[in-house]
Amino acid sequence: MKKKILSGFLFALLLSGCNMKEPKQVQEWKIQDDPYYKHKKSQFEMLAQNDKYKVVMLGDSITDEGEWAELLDSRLIQNRGISGDTTDGVLQRLDSINKSVKQVFIMIGVNDIMRGKSVDEIFTNYQKIVQILKEKDIKVYIQSTLYVGEKRAENFNIKVENLNTKLKQFASHNNLIFIDLNKILSSNKMLKHEFTSDDLHINGKAYVLWADEIKKYI
Repeated sequence: MKKKILSGFLFALLLSGCNMKEPKQVQEWKIQDDPYYKHKKSQFEMLAQNDKYKVVMLGDSITDEGEWAELLDSRLIQNRGISGDTTDGVLQRLDSINKSVKQVFIMIGVNDIMRGKSVDEIFTNYQKIVQILKEKDIKVYIQSTLYVGEKRAENFNIKVENLNTKLKQFASHNNLIFIDLNKILSSNKMLKHEFTSDDLHINGKAYVLWADEIKKYI
C-alpha cells in the first residue's frame, strides 16, 4: 500500500513538473526602446536637412534641459540632448547630425554609470562616437561627465572620476579639447549643492557658468 501511495506521489510530482512554465527572461533595458528617445530621435531625423546650424550640444538630460540658443545667444546652436540617453543611444543617432555642423560639444556617460555599465565599455563607445564625428569633419569638444551630488556620490563618483581621467587623456592624445566643467560646478568631487536640487541635474546658475565656458570656443 505504501509503495502505491509513494508511486502515486512521484507520478503527480513529475506531472506537475512537466506543467511548470519556464521563467521568462528579463529583457535587457535599452535607451533605444524608450518612447521619449524614439520621439526625440525621429524629430532630429526629420530636421537633419536644416543646414543653417553650425554647433551641436550633444548629450543626455543635462544637455536636453539647457536653453542653449538663449544661453549662447545664437540661433546657430542645435540642442541634441535626450533625457536618459547613454553612449549606446548617442551612437544610434549620429546620422541625424547635419553636414553643416562644424562643432559638437558632447557630455554623456552618467546614465551608463548609473545603469551599471563599466568605465571601459563607456570609454570604448566614446571613442567610436568621436571617430564618427571626426569622419564628418566635425571638431569635437569633450566635456567632463559631471559629478553627482552628495546623496548619490558614494555609488557613482569614483566611476565618474575614472571616466573623466580616460577622456582627458584621450583628448590630449588626439588633439581634442577637454572642457573640465567639474572645476566650476563641483567641490570635493561632488556636484555643489548650490547648483542642484536632486544631486544630478543642474539649475540656471550652473547653466550660465557652463555656457560661459562654451563661449570661449565658438
